[in-house]
Amino acid sequence: MHHYSSIPFFILTIILSTLLTSSNSHRCSDKFQELVNTRNLSNCQRLPTLGAELGWSLPVSDKSHHVFRVLFGAPMEFDGGWLAWGVNPGQKPEMVGTRAVIGIKNPTNGSTYCRSYNVTYETRIKCPLRPTDLEEIKCTKFEYENTTEYHLISASLNLSAVDYNVSKLNIVWQSGLGVEEDRPLAHTATLKNVDCVETLNLFTAKSTDMAHLKAYLRQVHGVLNIIGWGTLLPIGAIIARFFRKFPFQSEVWWFHTHVGCQFAGFAIGGVGWGIGLWLAHSSPRYIFLTHHVFAIFIFVFAALQVTTPSSLLHPYLRLKILKPENKEKWKYAVIGILIALGLITLVLEVHTWRKFIKERTAMKNESQFLNQPKANQQQQEEDGSGTITTQSPPFSRRNSPSTPTLIE
Repeated sequence: MHHYSSIPFFILTIILSTLLTSSNSHRCSDKFQELVNTRNLSNCQRLPTLGAELGWSLPVSDKSHHVFRVLFGAPMEFDGGWLAWGVNPGQKPEMVGTRAVIGIKNPTNGSTYCRSYNVTYETRIKCPLRPTDLEEIKCTKFEYENTTEYHLISASLNLSAVDYNVSKLNIVWQSGLGVEEDRPLAHTATLKNVDCVETLNLFTAKSTDMAHLKAYLRQVHGVLNIIGWGTLLPIGAIIARFFRKFPFQSEVWWFHTHVGCQFAGFAIGGVGWGIGLWLAHSSPRYIFLTHHVFAIFIFVFAALQVTTPSSLLHPYLRLKILKPENKEKWKYAVIGILIALGLITLVLEVHTWRKFIKERTAMKNESQFLNQPKANQQQQEEDGSGTITTQSPPFSRRNSPSTPTLIE
């Protein structure tokens, strides 16, 4: 028994040490690093999602303000859409409260421009996000750079020392497809979009790595659940059902192996289940409802199965239909159940691929339709550095209300 009980802890140690090992620093790509150097920026870091990278100058600080410049770059999946980067003076990095600069590429005519925005709570409840003249952050340029194939946002920041701590600066970045005039529409709610937050030390270039940690924990969560619930528990059930007299003639062997697999599966699966609870708590606005329901059912019934006293309700010792001498009687029932499960899996797989191909085709057709007007647009001139640039045009506060407004 001691031999079998040590197996899950050995496996768990290997998985955690492999998946949770990561470096504190995340170097930029060589091409983006060269771009950062040419613009006289001192630090560079690869961000954990959307393929984004960030360069910045060391802050010049006094008692009241921190002044520095940033260069934010990321690929845009489609020709039209928006790209955003910002800072949040709140207690944690999140969308609400962020002062952002957003570069917009109009999908209708291909024009590019950059604005500053105050992302308030009204944005979360689907109110339109409108440009705002902000003192702490200014967008100086939005451009496409051929070498990196990134769209770039250049911005200057003048942050209040009272509201912002540049050694623990909350940063947020994002991208989206929909645009209406100068109003970016809501981005998709995928995991890569939800994880676009980080707390960064501008002096040491070290970050909290929260997005990296979540990504690794999701992998650990999946691996532990596959090993625990999906592998060891079924193996324990198979051993109890079929291996009591054949191929091994040992009443002791099958029982101890069955118990070892069941407890190991429950222990490893329980750790994976606990990690899933933490992940759900860390992203309360992004919930897989069906996934949560199945997880609760699996954990509850597995706990009952493992902890039920064998002398009272243990199914493998009390139900006569599971006795080996009755296996011929139930052979066709077991085969029928396995075939049914296989057919269900096949049907669901075909439906999944059909839906994926249909949605992918619809997105491509929409992109081609939006880009048709660009054929009549005059070719933009390229500057000597090989970039297509657009300076952000001035706009008045009268045309740019300071807070989002509700649609009447």
